[in-house]
Amino acid sequence: MINMKGHPDRHVEEPPVGQTVAICRCWQSGKFPYCDGTHRKVNAEMGDNVGPAIIKAVAE
Repeated sequence: MINMKGHPDRHVEEPPVGQTVAICRCWQSGKFPYCDGTHRKVNAEMGDNVGPAIIKAVAE
């Protein structure tokens, strides 16, 4: 998928310890850099199979 919405290429995200977040990989989310489920529509239209990266913050 191509970044056609002009989102920044890099983000530094630090969710609170124990929190799980879904990070968008299709570049089309309205809540970017977080996933809002838009990839389902994109996958259907483009024949792709991309989904979010699921990240859980843990203590070091």
